[in-house]
Formats: sequence, C-alpha cells, structure tokens
Amino acid sequence: MTVIVYGHVTRAVPLTPPIYPKQLGVAFFLFASGFTLARDRRPVVQAVFKRLFQTWLFAFVLAAALAAGGAMSGSGLALSNFLPLVGANLLFDNFPANPTTWYLGTYLHLLVLWAIWLRRIRVRRWMVVAAFAIEIPLRALLIATTGRFIAYMLLTNWMAVFLFGLAQGAEPDEEIPRSSLPYAVGGIAAIVMWGVATRALPLELTVPFMTLHGWPAATGLLAVSAAVSALYLCATAVAFEATRRVAVPAAVRFIARNTPIIFLAHMPLFHALHPLLVSWQVGYAPRVAIELFVNLVGLGLVSEAIRSLLERSPLYCELSRGRSPERLALRFPSLEGARAFQASASPKR
Repeated sequence: MTVIVYGHVTRAVPLTPPIYPKQLGVAFFLFASGFTLARDRRPVVQAVFKRLFQTWLFAFVLAAALAAGGAMSGSGLALSNFLPLVGANLLFDNFPANPTTWYLGTYLHLLVLWAIWLRRIRVRRWMVVAAFAIEIPLRALLIATTGRFIAYMLLTNWMAVFLFGLAQGAEPDEEIPRSSLPYAVGGIAAIVMWGVATRALPLELTVPFMTLHGWPAATGLLAVSAAVSALYLCATAVAFEATRRVAVPAAVRFIARNTPIIFLAHMPLFHALHPLLVSWQVGYAPRVAIELFVNLVGLGLVSEAIRSLLERSPLYCELSRGRSPERLALRFPSLEGARAFQASASPKR
C-alpha cells in the first residue's frame, strides 16, 4: 500500500519502464493474495466472504458518498465507481472515476477463479513459468485490440505473479534462516540499473503501460509486455525474499490493518489536497511529505476510528468474520430475519 501511495503522491521518476513503480505494489498485493489463499483452510464461501465483506462495504459507502457529493456540486455522479463492485469495470478501456478501485474488479474475478478451480489443485512452479510465457503475447494482443486499460485490469495481466503466490504459499516454511540483506541490496541495485539502462529507449509515458516507439509495432508490444511480466515477477520474488524473515514493524502492521480505507480513499483525498497545496505554492518536497502523511497516517487514523466504532456492533463483527446464516440466527434471535430463519429451520412437530 505504501508503494502505491508513494507512486501516486510523488509522481516518482519512472525507474521501472515500461511500468510505473506503483504497479509493483499491485503485484505485491496479488502475490500476497495467492500466498494467503494457499494457506486458507476455511470453507470456500466463508473464505471469499471474509475477504470481500469489509472492503466492499467501505467501497460502496465511498462510491455513494462521491456520487452524492457530485450531485450536490454538479460535477457528476461518478457512477463508474460502482462498476468494480460487480467486476464490470474490466469491460471498459479506462479506470473508474476513483481510479485505484479498478483493482476491486480484478480481485473479485481472482477470488471466483480460486473458489471454482485453483483451490482444488496444487500450483507448481512450472505452472508459474507457463503463465509467464502465455501472458506476454496475450497482453500484447489485448493492448493492440482492446486497449491498454483492459489489458492492465484483466487477471491475465497478473496471472504469473498470482500463481507464484499460490505456489509459494503451498510450500512449507524454511527452517534454516538466511540473511535478507543481499536480496534487499540486490533488488535496489537491479531497479537502479534497469532504470538507467532503459533511458536510452524511445519510451512515451502513456498510462498504464509506456509505449515503445521506433520499433515495429508487434515487436514493440511484445518487448513491452515481456518487460512488464519480468518486472512484476522478479521484483515480487526479490521483495518476498528480502522481507520474509524480517520481524514486522509496528508501522507496517498499522498500514496493513488499515489498507482497505487507505486504498479506497487516498486518490479522492489526493485530488482534493494536491491543487490546494499547489495554490498555496508549497514546494515539491514539503508537498510530498504532507500528502504522504495525510494519505497514509491520516487515513490510517481515520480507519482506526471507523473500525473501532464498527467493532462495537455485534452484527458487524459476526458478518465480518464470515459467519454462516445459521450461526447468525442463533447469535441474534431478536432480529426478525433470524427469527424467521429459525422458525423455518426448526423441525416440524
């Protein structure tokens, strides 16, 4: 999450052409999703519901709030913010009005694929290699035919890194500790060298993938696509090895548990705050520092307060844990719906 917010706030120098550094944060998300799904032993419905409930609740409330605000200001309802909740945004060659919420549609498709098929098989390393080889020409084809945004949002853009997470999560934890320092130093050095080496290429800063000019069209698309897959997979593997044996700092735990609200709200907040700071003639460095603090620490504190309030509601707590209807009926017999359920479920005499 920090990588994504940093990329949006700083408009960082693109050291990772033909992608932008913030996309590595998405790759880490997909890897972590696969890793934890591989170790999830809950019933499939409960596992999927648990992963969706809180984020979808916050996303719907935020989309409704933005629509209401747009209606009052006359700027528009921004109804595209609702599309990711049903996975429909992947059909349009653009991001929703709140751009980072595109990920919700991809994540929904990912969970459905896992629930129907991938949870039933053991993902092997050769499958990761096969996905890597397949996604390169497929991504290039989609860029040429459907557009860059669709090629970016579809799960096919992230399949290798997601399968890598599933494969790694299925492996037993290593008992022999190794130093993380070589991976961290090597990863940073590799990114710097990549950025320097690719400066000579005629790349245009298009979104979400850069465009390589001066090459034959098909060759350029395949080269860009191959670089995208290589950066996603290699950076994720190095980041995993560099962090897997490190104790989790309190600051990281703070961001992690508040990720849903930071993820959903940081772009609307950035778009509101950035013009204001520019109009006040705040310099680049202090402006970035303020925006990072507000979007990470500020939203994190707001999220802590919201979660604290919600956790006082027994019904919310039970729903957020993915309880079954039967358990909710027993837990809340005073609710009319629960009473009806119990009446219909009780044996006839």
